[in-house]
Amino acid sequence: MKHRPWPALCLFLASPLIGEYLLGSLPASMFFLLPLMAAMYGSAAILIREWVRRTGRGWPSILLLAIAYGLLEEGFVTQSLFNPNYLHLRLLDYGWLPSLGMALPWALYVIGIHAVWSISVPIALTEAALPARREAPWIKTTGFVLYSLLFIVGAALIATFTYKQVPFMASPTQLAMTALLIIALVVIAMRLPRRDEPRRVATSASGAPPRPIVLFFASLIAGSLFMQLEYSASAQLHWNWIATVLVQLAIVSALVAFIGAARIRAWTASQYFALAAGAFIVYVWKGFETDLLLHGSGDLAGHSVIAVVGCALLAFVGFKVRSGAPGRS
Repeated sequence: MKHRPWPALCLFLASPLIGEYLLGSLPASMFFLLPLMAAMYGSAAILIREWVRRTGRGWPSILLLAIAYGLLEEGFVTQSLFNPNYLHLRLLDYGWLPSLGMALPWALYVIGIHAVWSISVPIALTEAALPARREAPWIKTTGFVLYSLLFIVGAALIATFTYKQVPFMASPTQLAMTALLIIALVVIAMRLPRRDEPRRVATSASGAPPRPIVLFFASLIAGSLFMQLEYSASAQLHWNWIATVLVQLAIVSALVAFIGAARIRAWTASQYFALAAGAFIVYVWKGFETDLLLHGSGDLAGHSVIAVVGCALLAFVGFKVRSGAPGRS
């Protein structure tokens, strides 16, 4: 099968468009930053997806590598995990632990959104749009080298820009622990069984996969709750930060259970699309709130265009999934 560049290019653009612009973190007026965001976000998504598919592994490996990416970006590139006044937003005040030099609610939140929305959702939706090449490699060795270089350049530029805005450097211990966690996640992802290896699962555990509509609403509700916790737990709900962490962990556990169910039961493209689509809609509604909070009402028109185009593309992919042949991941 020929390696055509456009599937990888679609993912290259989808990752930052969903991860930054659909969420409203970057305003539509700063669309000129898309190539820089794509260099880091998009290249990471492509490299993760390509390695997993080439080695015959599945979504558990993608998720582990996506978490490793979140740690790399927030621990090394932006260092928001450790900077008490990252971009002057005071993100670590809630749940601050002096012994660790970080806040667990923010750490779980920011790593979670990168693992799910910056990496996993773009991969799932791009693969769903290309049913004939869902599990096939999209790039050659040259492409690996190119996207690796783009990732390094993009990450370096964003790190430099962030440091100039708010000069801060995490301690050697914090950086070393983050590196060890990243390495551990990568090693575990590499040691997970391939999809074609025998699965030691009792036959009694097999059964019909969940209906796509159930997965869609489960993803939408769980994702919405996860997003709202970081914004309102301290300011509106007045929760103790430990309660917030427990709820965050419960939501993450539910996601792990869904992915585990996929390995036991024969999920098709419809199940994976439904899970990703529900998460996508979370960013659609949350993006308006974030955009208004960070950039004011003047950007809402541009953000509305991004949201409408995104929903139209989501519907297009959904129709392709319904009419296409099922496939496992």
